[in-house]
Amino acid sequence: MTHTDELVLRTLVFQFDGRVVEIFGGPNNDAIRYHVALLKQLRIEGPNRKGRSLITVGSSSFYIDADEMERLKPFLAKISEALAERPDSPASDS
Repeated sequence: MTHTDELVLRTLVFQFDGRVVEIFGGPNNDAIRYHVALLKQLRIEGPNRKGRSLITVGSSSFYIDADEMERLKPFLAKISEALAERPDSPASDS
Protein backbone atom coordinates (compact mmCIF):
# COMPACT_ATOMS: atom_id res chain seq x y z
CA MET A 1 0.00 0.00 0.00
CA THR A 2 1.28 3.46 -0.91
CA HIS A 3 1.85 6.04 1.81
CA THR A 4 -0.12 9.26 1.27
CA ASP A 5 1.18 12.54 2.65
CA GLU A 6 -1.55 14.91 3.75
CA LEU A 7 -1.46 18.56 4.73
CA VAL A 8 -4.55 20.26 6.14
CA LEU A 9 -4.60 24.04 5.86
CA ARG A 10 -7.41 26.44 6.81
CA THR A 11 -9.26 26.25 3.48
CA LEU A 12 -7.40 23.55 1.54
CA VAL A 13 -6.32 19.96 2.01
CA PHE A 14 -3.40 18.62 -0.04
CA GLN A 15 -2.67 14.92 -0.51
CA PHE A 16 0.20 13.31 -2.42
CA ASP A 17 0.99 9.61 -2.77
CA GLY A 18 4.09 10.03 -4.92
CA ARG A 19 2.16 9.94 -8.19
CA VAL A 20 -1.16 11.77 -7.74
CA VAL A 21 -1.64 15.24 -6.24
CA GLU A 22 -5.10 15.87 -4.81
CA ILE A 23 -6.34 19.24 -3.63
CA PHE A 24 -9.61 19.59 -1.76
CA GLY A 25 -11.35 22.88 -1.00
CA GLY A 26 -10.82 26.20 -2.69
CA PRO A 27 -13.51 28.71 -3.62
CA ASN A 28 -15.93 26.08 -4.97
CA ASN A 29 -15.01 23.33 -2.50
CA ASP A 30 -13.68 21.32 -5.43
CA ALA A 31 -11.63 18.15 -5.46
CA ILE A 32 -8.81 18.38 -8.01
CA ARG A 33 -6.44 15.58 -9.06
CA TYR A 34 -3.25 15.72 -11.11
CA HIS A 35 -0.94 12.85 -12.02
CA VAL A 36 2.74 13.83 -12.00
CA ALA A 37 3.17 12.32 -15.48
CA LEU A 38 0.82 14.99 -16.85
CA LEU A 39 1.67 17.86 -14.51
CA LYS A 40 3.87 20.81 -15.41
CA GLN A 41 6.22 22.36 -12.89
CA LEU A 42 4.68 24.01 -9.85
CA ARG A 43 4.70 27.79 -9.74
CA ILE A 44 5.10 29.88 -6.60
CA GLU A 45 4.71 33.66 -6.76
CA GLY A 46 4.85 36.21 -4.02
CA PRO A 47 4.41 37.02 -1.33
CA ASN A 48 2.20 39.95 -2.27
CA ARG A 49 1.72 43.09 -0.15
CA LYS A 50 -0.69 41.15 2.09
CA GLY A 51 1.91 38.43 2.67
CA ARG A 52 0.08 35.82 0.59
CA SER A 53 1.79 33.65 -2.03
CA LEU A 54 0.12 32.47 -5.22
CA ILE A 55 0.61 28.73 -5.77
CA THR A 56 -0.21 27.20 -9.15
CA VAL A 57 -0.60 23.42 -9.46
CA GLY A 58 -1.65 22.40 -12.96
CA SER A 59 -4.37 24.81 -14.01
CA SER A 60 -5.43 25.61 -10.43
CA SER A 61 -4.15 28.57 -8.44
CA PHE A 62 -4.52 29.28 -4.74
CA TYR A 63 -3.48 32.11 -2.41
CA ILE A 64 -1.69 30.84 0.69
CA ASP A 65 -1.06 32.92 3.82
CA ALA A 66 2.55 33.26 5.02
CA ASP A 67 2.07 31.10 8.13
CA GLU A 68 0.60 28.26 6.05
CA MET A 69 3.20 28.70 3.31
CA GLU A 70 5.92 27.58 5.72
CA ARG A 71 4.03 24.31 6.25
CA LEU A 72 3.29 23.92 2.54
CA LYS A 73 6.86 24.38 1.24
CA PRO A 74 8.12 20.88 2.24
CA PHE A 75 4.98 19.34 0.75
CA LEU A 76 5.51 21.19 -2.55
CA ALA A 77 9.16 20.10 -2.50
CA LYS A 78 8.06 16.44 -2.52
CA ILE A 79 5.86 17.09 -5.55
CA SER A 80 8.68 18.94 -7.33
CA GLU A 81 11.02 16.03 -6.59
CA ALA A 82 8.56 13.60 -8.18
CA LEU A 83 8.26 15.88 -11.22
CA ALA A 84 12.07 15.95 -11.57
CA GLU A 85 12.22 12.13 -11.48
CA ARG A 86 9.90 11.72 -14.48
CA PRO A 87 11.58 10.17 -17.53
CA ASP A 88 10.68 13.24 -19.65
CA SER A 89 11.96 15.73 -17.07
CA PRO A 90 14.97 17.89 -18.06
CA ALA A 91 16.48 17.14 -14.63
CA SER A 92 16.41 13.40 -15.34
CA ASP A 93 18.72 13.80 -18.39
CA SER A 94 21.77 14.41 -16.27
